[in-house]
Amino acid sequence: MRIDSVLPNRASPGQSVIIQGDGLEAAEKVFFGDQEVSFEVDGETLVAEVPDGSGPVEVTVEGASGTSEPSSVTIE
Repeated sequence: MRIDSVLPNRASPGQSVIIQGDGLEAAEKVFFGDQEVSFEVDGETLVAEVPDGSGPVEVTVEGASGTSEPSSVTIE
């Protein structure tokens, strides 16, 4: 499971971001830092909702095959 990009990489709480990568169709959980967020899967793309907070945060995706390497996003 791999994250290639999170777009946009600067987002506000409540905004949706698009997470693209490999193996994401098997995602079970998405985290912004230690906050689990709601998401939808569309093929190799995830659409996740940005949680409350501010500043840089690491996004990770968990599934049966393990956890992705983190990708950085800034919550504005």
